[in-house]
Amino acid sequence: MYDAGGTLEAVSVTVAAKGNGNILRLDVSQGDRVEKDSLLGYIDTTQLHLQKEILRLQLDDMRASAKRGGAVSANQIHMQELQMEQVQVMIDESGIASPFSGTVLECYAQEGEQAYAGRPLFKVADLETMILKAYVDARQLSSLRIGQAVKVYAMKDGKTAEYAGTLAHIADQAEFTPKSLQTQNERANLVYAVKIRVKNDGYLKIGMYADVNF
Repeated sequence: MYDAGGTLEAVSVTVAAKGNGNILRLDVSQGDRVEKDSLLGYIDTTQLHLQKEILRLQLDDMRASAKRGGAVSANQIHMQELQMEQVQVMIDESGIASPFSGTVLECYAQEGEQAYAGRPLFKVADLETMILKAYVDARQLSSLRIGQAVKVYAMKDGKTAEYAGTLAHIADQAEFTPKSLQTQNERANLVYAVKIRVKNDGYLKIGMYADVNF
């Protein structure tokens, strides 16, 4: 008999383009392991570099004019410098990288396609540590604490395997039991969502059902 059960999830993020332009390189495929902040691709910055060069030449002219006593204010020069800095930021953001190490779940773009700010490129998830989301009632809640060691049970090679888990989150508000977990009568019960971190040995998958004993 188990205390609770639920489905396994993983921390994931959809990596999106930060700028506009042609995708010149994107070295990711479904199932690939990627490392945090490693360069996986980049967007064409030719136009940005041209824009920066034009701004630089204009800035040189403004500084020269100011030295000769021309009608160029310090504020105008400062604003021109800010524009150059903004363009440089856009150039720096042309690189494509994952915010954390993980596994590529989905790819939404490929080399040669046009990117725009906010366009999804790929989805990456941390599959090394899975999250079991389960639900407990008010009676169970009083005996739980964050950081508590628990036992998680899931199928492995056709048999039930035991995994060590750690209680990482306890909801502070009750909710009705999700339809996917209980019968119609039990859905009227108020429960609290809990999240348990479980080290993955490679057999745990997103969406897999697992049980837990506290």
